[in-house]
Amino acid sequence: MNTSDSRDSETSNGRTAPSAALMAAMTTEHYTLQAARTSTIVEANGRSQLFLSAVSGATVALALVAQLDAMGETFLVFAFTILPALLALGVTSYSRLADLAVHDAYYARAIGRIRSFYLTVEPEARQYWLIQAGDDAHAVMRQAGQQRHTRWHHLGHAATAIAAVLAVLAGVLAALALQTLVDPGLPWASLVGLVAAATVMTILLVDQERRWSHSAEQEPSLFRPDGSPADPIEEPAGQNRSWTADEQPLPRTFPAAADRLLV
Repeated sequence: MNTSDSRDSETSNGRTAPSAALMAAMTTEHYTLQAARTSTIVEANGRSQLFLSAVSGATVALALVAQLDAMGETFLVFAFTILPALLALGVTSYSRLADLAVHDAYYARAIGRIRSFYLTVEPEARQYWLIQAGDDAHAVMRQAGQQRHTRWHHLGHAATAIAAVLAVLAGVLAALALQTLVDPGLPWASLVGLVAAATVMTILLVDQERRWSHSAEQEPSLFRPDGSPADPIEEPAGQNRSWTADEQPLPRTFPAAADRLLV
């Protein structure tokens, strides 16, 4: 048995290199996390397509029934049967998509930590890494090709798109129910529908923020974009560091070439 396989080797600059077993474990974990991220994207696309296809088909069906029945009782029965079902499907789709977004960011943060380990193997070669290390919100956004994390990142999520459609459906159902039961007139019914849609959208956006805050509080960030350990930060109770804190500055020893890559 070759005992050299179990001992650390020396790098070109004299540093102790990690063992082959550790490198294999890290690369395997990196691959597994990347596969997990791919699975979240595939499932998110499938969930979104299922809901939007159902909404599209129901809209066409409602239009056909409205033409045949001239907005009569048959149309109302059909509408009050279809719209609640779409709302139920939309709520379940939104909930899963919001979870998938948080899961994907969690996997991306885990990959960022592994990249931080890679940068410690040969620090002089870190300028060749276009995608940086780090496990904070800014590093996750840069892995997605964005400059930095902002509070508006929710607007680009599939869960937000589904939430918008869900809010419209809730507004239509509320306006139609009010017009059928009370008949206050089209302007008042439209106003109630707008208020209902805005309320549902606000609730869902707040729910997304709650999910992200809870995820960040469970696992604070540990590394900077250059792979060095992050400085401990004292924060008031109720605040999470990973998704609200400003980006930490890079150390002075960080190579200028790599610094330009991260700007």
